[in-house]
Amino acid sequence: MHALIASPHQIDWVTAPQNTPQAGEALLQPLAVGICGSDLHVFEGQHPFVSYPVYPGHEVAARVVAVGPGVDPSWQGALVALEPSLTCGRCEACRSGRYNICEKLKVMGFQAPGAMAEHFVSPVQNLHRLPEGFDVELGAMIEPLAVAVHAVALTQLQGRKVAVLGAGTIGLLVGQVARAYGAAGVEVVDPLEPRRRVAEDLGLQAKTPDSAKYDVIFECVGSEKALESAIQGIRKGGTIVVVGVYGQPTTISAGLIQDWEISLKGSLMYTFHDYREAIRLFAGGQVQGRALITHRFALPQVQQAFGAALERGKALKVMLLAS
Repeated sequence: MHALIASPHQIDWVTAPQNTPQAGEALLQPLAVGICGSDLHVFEGQHPFVSYPVYPGHEVAARVVAVGPGVDPSWQGALVALEPSLTCGRCEACRSGRYNICEKLKVMGFQAPGAMAEHFVSPVQNLHRLPEGFDVELGAMIEPLAVAVHAVALTQLQGRKVAVLGAGTIGLLVGQVARAYGAAGVEVVDPLEPRRRVAEDLGLQAKTPDSAKYDVIFECVGSEKALESAIQGIRKGGTIVVVGVYGQPTTISAGLIQDWEISLKGSLMYTFHDYREAIRLFAGGQVQGRALITHRFALPQVQQAFGAALERGKALKVMLLAS
């Protein structure tokens, strides 16, 4: 059985063909699978880089239950986090180590079958071992934390005043990583009081949008309004890192980017080292994740889980768990 988004606004738990791992692959049983904003974009028909049907699930902690030919048998039974990037390994980006922007990039759960299933198959090279006993819900959040690690690593934060626009899961993780990496101050900006309260519970400063200026801004919403707010709120010579996913073309104040010498950077996904750093940050307690989980469902309850996640004013991380 697996989740299937056959078309926008239609998700079902359906029978799936039996998975058999091939050479270099492993068969896995998911233990915890998170639903993220990109999954909701697919469900709502707003994701710019998918075609239907889509088999979702990319934030996952799983147990290896079988391995294919040629795979080290020590993987059998391993507790792992999935890195869902499928890359060519041959383009210039891959050869330089920036395989997150591979020319032929596919992502499990979007352009390739994902992990929201009773069992799924993955290349072994996409698996990261977790310490035995590692909290599986945090294991499923390694993927979004790796997104945050990658974004924060794109600019120098030491001693700089930082704003994070959007107190969703990614924004709250970015804020915590920025703090861990030595930002002089981190303010999370969100109009929703419940989300600001979660940020404050994590020890972050939280506020409604205002006219304050910052050295670095992480845009974690994915809307034209948020990006324009970032441009208006950055100091001259500052850096904006765009982390949010955009489903529509945008219009921005390009004149200010030029006149204020603003650095505008995009951040896509992660690489191997971002995953290892994410595991380290969770294991060491420098970043908190469980406070972000607002809803839990059994894995087959995908319809109810997506319904809860769509209530964006109430939900942060919605987690599907193996029964």
